[in-house]
Amino acid sequence: MKKNTNHFERLSQAQQAENALKEHRKRVGEVEYVTISGRTTFEFPVSLSEEEREIRKIIKNGTSR
Repeated sequence: MKKNTNHFERLSQAQQAENALKEHRKRVGEVEYVTISGRTTFEFPVSLSEEEREIRKIIKNGTSR
C-alpha cells in the first residue's frame, strides 16, 4: 500500500528552507544589498526609503541611535 505523503514531508529541511526563501524573494521583488561589515549583509526591498532601511539596520544589529 502506498503512503499518502505531503509534498513537503518528502523534502529535506534544507530543501524546504531553500524553497521558502525563493518564494519570499518572489514576493519581495527587487532587492538591494547593504553591507554592514565583512560578515554581515542585509537584503532590503528597493522600495524602502533610506529612513526605513536605517531603522531596520538598527533593529537587526540590536543597537540604538
